[in-house]
Amino acid sequence: MKPVQIDDVLKFKYLSEIAWSPEGGSTAMVVTEADRKNNGYKSYIYVSKGGRFERLTSGGKERSFRYFDEKTLLFPGNREEEDADGAGAKGPDLTSRWYKIRLDGGEARLAYTFPIPVSQVIPLAGGDLIVKGTTMPGFEDLYKGDKKLLAEYKKYAKENADYEEIAQVPWWWNGGTFTKGAYDSLFYYDHKKKTLVRLTGLNESVGQVRVREISGDEAEVSGSRAEVSGHRTEVYYINFPVKPLLPMTGVAELRRLNLETREEKTIIGCREDFEIQGFELGESFLLLLAADEHNGLNTDTDFYKIDYETGKAELYAKHGEAIGTSVGSDVRYGGGRALKMLGDTCYFISTRFDGAYLFMLKDGVITQISERPGSVDCFDVCEAGGAGKTAGGSGVKALAIALYDMRGQEVYDEKSRRLTHFNDGVLRGKYVAQPETLNVQRDGYEVHGFVLKPFGYEPGRKYPVIIDIHGGPKTVYGEVFYHEMQYWAGKGYFVIFCNPTGSDGRGDFMNILGKYGTVDYEDIMAFCDKALEEWPDMDADNFFETGGSYGGFMTNWIIGHTDRFRACASQRSISNWFSMYGVSDIGVSFTRDQCKSDPWNDPEKLWFHSPMKYADKAVTPTLFIHSFEDYRCPIDQGYQMFTSLIAHGVESKMVTFKGENHELSRSGKPEHRMKRLREITEWFEVHKG
Repeated sequence: MKPVQIDDVLKFKYLSEIAWSPEGGSTAMVVTEADRKNNGYKSYIYVSKGGRFERLTSGGKERSFRYFDEKTLLFPGNREEEDADGAGAKGPDLTSRWYKIRLDGGEARLAYTFPIPVSQVIPLAGGDLIVKGTTMPGFEDLYKGDKKLLAEYKKYAKENADYEEIAQVPWWWNGGTFTKGAYDSLFYYDHKKKTLVRLTGLNESVGQVRVREISGDEAEVSGSRAEVSGHRTEVYYINFPVKPLLPMTGVAELRRLNLETREEKTIIGCREDFEIQGFELGESFLLLLAADEHNGLNTDTDFYKIDYETGKAELYAKHGEAIGTSVGSDVRYGGGRALKMLGDTCYFISTRFDGAYLFMLKDGVITQISERPGSVDCFDVCEAGGAGKTAGGSGVKALAIALYDMRGQEVYDEKSRRLTHFNDGVLRGKYVAQPETLNVQRDGYEVHGFVLKPFGYEPGRKYPVIIDIHGGPKTVYGEVFYHEMQYWAGKGYFVIFCNPTGSDGRGDFMNILGKYGTVDYEDIMAFCDKALEEWPDMDADNFFETGGSYGGFMTNWIIGHTDRFRACASQRSISNWFSMYGVSDIGVSFTRDQCKSDPWNDPEKLWFHSPMKYADKAVTPTLFIHSFEDYRCPIDQGYQMFTSLIAHGVESKMVTFKGENHELSRSGKPEHRMKRLREITEWFEVHKG
């Protein structure tokens, strides 16, 4: 038995985007693997026709796809040697290319070329498309493909390459770059003329899109290519106004567009007390996901039923829990479906306590389908046709990508039976610490937590301890494989982690509005006390702490409020809510919401919740990890706290990463991910007593 190594995280296959074909005859998904030679990742589409998953594509850049029909996949890419603007054209290439590939093999062929960036295509009966593409302010007609206008845009971009003109907040977005005011619009693509026609207005940004094609009394939803010759096509979408300030909540509208008449109607208008979070199209009604915001912008969704004809909305089912998985891990790459309507039945992933499970909503009743501890990361369902595996006894087949049994991702059916073995070899012969539950009773509630024992653990010996604090704060730790924790356990540390007040999975438990650094800090300290009490082999004199994002905020808070830790490592943190308000891509909305104050309304409260206020009390040696392109918790947050500690004579170090953003620890470049983990571990090692 050997300990987990630092580079083992790069040996996993990361699975995502699993989907059934329209008739359920095959399944496809994306498989991503680290490419250490080029310090990046390669992604491929894999397909199964009832047996093993086999690789279908070979380009290494296929990170998303959709079924075009039962035998064909459609995916975006750039396999052309010349860009569509002309060989050697100067300036940015805006062209989007989408390819078709048959499941029975052969090369992918170029199917569609668009003159603007396109993020989504929805095939319609007859061969045309609904397209979601980017509108560039000042060059709104680029979608028409006019070469003169394109040349003007490239000339403008080249002449202004050294400048950024900012007229909107946020002006940048984590994982991207300066937005330049661009927004998404809807277009109709005529496949015969090969032209785009704008469907939505200027200064209106489009979010989620679904299409309903209707023929007589029949209706089909565009989860895949529609096969009806519908006399009416309805496009449903979420719309956001484009203004100088783009708030995170209170502005979304649900709209319907009749494609034939171009008649548009607002189904649900924007309301500050009713936040639209998503929707799906059922056979006889529209299912709306919305929240009343009683817990601020993080309020979890309830389900509403909307009549297609009248537009009347009524509460269908109270839920009040997160849709999708909030369970943290560092062995994922990519996403996938978290909710799907099949007929009038909704299937969805939701986080409950410390795990993420598959649920079914039918006739207004929510039923939990899966029970296995861990995390269902994404899934798909289709009609079983009287055979095959069924989800919740409902006559459908289900497949899910999940993290179970402290292993890497695999594909499972709805009964949690494993169907693939992509990651069997990664941990073979390795010590994988099993999480042992450690809950702490607080005033009227429990703090859930876990303990990982060190490699080679012998009762009676003393071992150093690391507490790892999750981000969010509206996320959770659960019983899933987390490489960094297993690496530390392999280095001889106890690793402990918990879900304090503010964590997800327990309804209103996640409400921490205006409480940052108070009850959450007290929960974490109580958990540390309990761990030392229950496990006397933990060495209280060699206790270390780290955390990222919200966990980085808490690290900064901790060092200003206790000296119990030997050393700390603060990652992608918040230190000063005043500058967070003005610099972060979510600064205005998030700061106002989470702190219940802003720089002009109760600034004393904003400063109270800022860890930098207490930096003069810190004595703990602290490492700071930040990325230059982290626009969520910008690098200035690290600079300020680092400077404050140095100015007060506290040992400190800061390591910064170029070309990385807020996702460094989860999807950063392979060598950068190892550098980050190595820096944290060495910081703790050199500060052992």
